[in-house]
Amino acid sequence: MGVEELLEGFYNQITYEKIGKELSEYKGVVFCGMGGSGIAGTFASKWLNHRGVKIPAFVIKGYELPPFVDNGYLVVCISYSGNTEETLSNFEEALRRGIKPVCITSGGKLKELAEKNGCEVHEVPKGFQPRYAFGYLLSKALCLVGITPEEMEDAKENLKENLEKIKEEGFKIAERLYGYIPVIYSTPLTDAIAERWKGQKNENAKTPLYYAVLPEMHHNEVMSWNNPSLRNKFHYILMYDEKDYHRVKLRVDITAKLLKDMGIVPIMLKGEGNSYLSRALYLVHLADWVSVKLAELYGYDPMKVDTIERIKQEIKKYE
Repeated sequence: MGVEELLEGFYNQITYEKIGKELSEYKGVVFCGMGGSGIAGTFASKWLNHRGVKIPAFVIKGYELPPFVDNGYLVVCISYSGNTEETLSNFEEALRRGIKPVCITSGGKLKELAEKNGCEVHEVPKGFQPRYAFGYLLSKALCLVGITPEEMEDAKENLKENLEKIKEEGFKIAERLYGYIPVIYSTPLTDAIAERWKGQKNENAKTPLYYAVLPEMHHNEVMSWNNPSLRNKFHYILMYDEKDYHRVKLRVDITAKLLKDMGIVPIMLKGEGNSYLSRALYLVHLADWVSVKLAELYGYDPMKVDTIERIKQEIKKYE
């Protein structure tokens, strides 16, 4: 299956399943995962925080669980391949603390260990690279933490109805970004989306991208604009959500004004949709199309991740 065919079917990955946990029974929710798998946990924790969940929800992207995570926590280990060593480390540490993690995977060692230890496993279809299975992984994660079928269906339909619009907009943005280093200035409700944009540009288009988050960036990042010899190598994107805190949205407007005063026209991005999830996935899917078009413009195969594979081989030498 080609990349464009994969992307055109993305909305079909957004599916509801009745597997929800009663979150009131837990002290907190911890998602563990890396890369294209871990971003599903980032989104799920952001979704929970946005809806006002009364317990902490966060993501771990590394080898170690925080010391306060005990058997009162819901630990969700997400690894598409099932062989991500950092996630396996989290899984094993959770077991040592008396926690039975819930696992989302297509197989591998994670599934094997989970079944051996009597842990709950939710499988996703095999045969994808993790970043191209994002919808499957996210759907499982959101269903676990209580999304309604109505909200899931609304997000799916929003993607389906806007597919051609998103694709066309993505190609236009890619042409604007070509030859520049993209910089995203995001907000508290879009920082997870900016992280996904970074990963897609890195892996698909083989290009760097970095992002900073309002309001924090107004206390440091903005001073970098005073260096035009470097500033002119970047193309700036301002990303926000209509439900961001009103003072944050004011700062978005101020940021755009200051950049324009310097002769810089930023790309302004706001998702379309009835819910936070719908708007977020709109912008996520936009990143997909921008990244594959940029890969084409730079002459790269968006599917190849040879440097990542080399690192995996190198680290195996030290097992």
